[in-house]
Amino acid sequence: MGKSVTDLHESDEKEALDAIDGYAVSIDMTARNAQDEAKKKGLPWSIAKGFDTFLPMSNYIPKDKIPDPHNLELWLSVNDEMRQNDSTGLMLFRIPRQLADISQCMTLEKGDVVLTGTPRGVGSLEVGDVLKAGLRVGGEDVEEGRIAVEVQEKKGLYEYKET
Repeated sequence: MGKSVTDLHESDEKEALDAIDGYAVSIDMTARNAQDEAKKKGLPWSIAKGFDTFLPMSNYIPKDKIPDPHNLELWLSVNDEMRQNDSTGLMLFRIPRQLADISQCMTLEKGDVVLTGTPRGVGSLEVGDVLKAGLRVGGEDVEEGRIAVEVQEKKGLYEYKET
């Protein structure tokens, strides 16, 4: 976000889009095993999103490189096999609606990052898989939006186990 906003109205597209400072591509990972167990028990499942490396982000993409955030192509490949590749025009809720919903609950502050969704094609990953992601504007790759990461096993004391 480029500025603090609260109580945006979804019909005010200009105000919502003016509040955005720039864009980035991210890969929002979830440990499905931990998520599924927590859901079965009626527990919060935020830990399933909180592991190291679970939200790689691209470099900052200046706003002027994205003339219309509702007309982009987002893509993700796993081991060079395309898994996700679709238009932001297919989003269930446009960005102004998402920002309005969030800002009516909590103030969005300058520097906040809002993830707006993902194309169809979500799937499982294995240690060693290489993920590449990016976006295209008018069929052209936006270099700042490229990500390449390898799935790695978590090192350390944490051990997933059913409780």
